[in-house]
Amino acid sequence: MKDDDPQRFEKSRQETIARVKRVDEMMVTVLKHHLVVEQFMDEFLQASGKMTDGMFADKIERCKALKPSEFRDKDWEVLTKVNRLRNKIAHTLDQAEIKAKMDKVRAAYLAALSDEQRPHSEKLDDIQIAAAAFEDCGAYLVAAAEIARGSKKS
Repeated sequence: MKDDDPQRFEKSRQETIARVKRVDEMMVTVLKHHLVVEQFMDEFLQASGKMTDGMFADKIERCKALKPSEFRDKDWEVLTKVNRLRNKIAHTLDQAEIKAKMDKVRAAYLAALSDEQRPHSEKLDDIQIAAAAFEDCGAYLVAAAEIARGSKKS
């Protein structure tokens, strides 16, 4: 690019700013939600008398083995997919690789929704889908932890 083409430079600069903003929004959303959902998994595991150490994927398997009634197989699939998205975002900025993981999250999340919920969620952008997927799984984990705590009191 020539230094004497300020309009072209400004267009490129604006494209750069927009791309950084999209990457930043996705990273912050996914990493923040991942941390919170991991806390919910720890709470469920702790309430169930299980160890909370290990990686997120290990905790998914430990939680799944407890067979909480709040979760269906489709929900575990969503949780696994958002974890893989988080791992991809944490280790690369390759937008094509991140998009491929995001597409899998979208498909798993939409498949887990009811017929009534799905049409409203299909219109969400990638950041909203990622957040919603984590939030739904988090809500199930909170409920499962409450039930596990309640059963200990009985």
